[in-house]
Amino acid sequence: MVETSLQVIDAFIDGERVAANALKAALAEPAGRDYFVEVWLMRDAVQSESAGAPPVAVAAAAAPAAMPRREPRRWMVAAAIAGALLGGYAIGYRATTGSATPPSSPAQSPAVTVSVPPASAFPVPPATRVIQLEFHPATTAGGD
Repeated sequence: MVETSLQVIDAFIDGERVAANALKAALAEPAGRDYFVEVWLMRDAVQSESAGAPPVAVAAAAAPAAMPRREPRRWMVAAAIAGALLGGYAIGYRATTGSATPPSSPAQSPAVTVSVPPASAFPVPPATRVIQLEFHPATTAGGD
């Protein structure tokens, strides 16, 4: 099988065994050396991109003894979600019920206060029919 100089360089970069004389001859040519550098850099970029790491030159300059980063475990993610849900529920419960202790007010005589609802942005039409509901606890027919 006859191999060209570029095929010998490709085989060497892929980790295959090549004849030393064929590799020397391929790298002796300027086109072979240029091809070797281009293919090596391209292979390095593809491998580092697929691994999610920076290229080798940048990684060596950054921190040679860096510890590998561990991904969070699933139970930690589930615990964080559960904590967020419970915290949101507690905040919502407090916001709707008000404070735990009502504010103390000075003793006053009973008075009737009429509160007027604020004017809404959308006017409500007048009622056409009024239905009055009555609750009779002594009646057991029909269930509660």
